[in-house]
Amino acid sequence: MTIDCGNQMAMWTKKRTSLALMGALTLIVLWGCAPRLAPALPAGIALQPGRYLTASYRAPDFPANRTTYALEPFTMAAAQGVAPETFQAQFQEELSRAFKDNGLKLDPQSDTRLAGTVQQVAVKGAFFRFIAGKISVHLVVSAAITRGDDLLFACQDRISLDSPVNPGPPAPREAELLLQQAARTFAVHLLNELLL
Repeated sequence: MTIDCGNQMAMWTKKRTSLALMGALTLIVLWGCAPRLAPALPAGIALQPGRYLTASYRAPDFPANRTTYALEPFTMAAAQGVAPETFQAQFQEELSRAFKDNGLKLDPQSDTRLAGTVQQVAVKGAFFRFIAGKISVHLVVSAAITRGDDLLFACQDRISLDSPVNPGPPAPREAELLLQQAARTFAVHLLNELLL
C-alpha cells in the first residue's frame, strides 16, 4: 500500500512539474515574440515602412543634410548578455562617428535634438556557442529628431546579426565586435533614411 501511494505521489509530482515547465516555456516564447513599442508620436502621425529602417516618419520640410544636431544619450530599456552601460557607450560612439563621417554637424547647443531608446539589445547563443559555432545579436532601437515641440523625424529599427560559424571556443571579443557591428548597422540605416 505504501508503494502504491509513493508511485501515485511521484506521478502527480512529475505531471505538475511537466505542466509548470510547459507553461514557463510558453511564456518565454510569447515574451520573445511580443511586439516592441514604437516611439511615442503625436496624434495623426504614424510610422510607415522605411527604405532602410524598419519604419519611419519624416516631416515634409525637414532638410536633414543642412541641420546641426544635438545627439542625446540613448536610454537603455532592456539588455541581455551585455552590460547596458558598455553597450550604451559603444552605441553613442558609433552614432556620433557616423554623423561626422557623413558631413553632419553635431553641436550640444543645437535646438534640433536626436534622442531615442535602445528598447532591446541581446546577445544570444553564448551558452551553446561551443556546439552551434555562433552567437547572435538582436537590437531594437527607436529614435526621434525634434526641434522644440515639432517632430521632424521618428523611426524604429530591428537588427539581427549572427557571427560567422566557427565551432569551438569563442574568438576573442566576438560578442563585442558583433555588438559594434549592430550599432554601426543602425547608424548606417538611420543616415541612409535621412540623407538618401
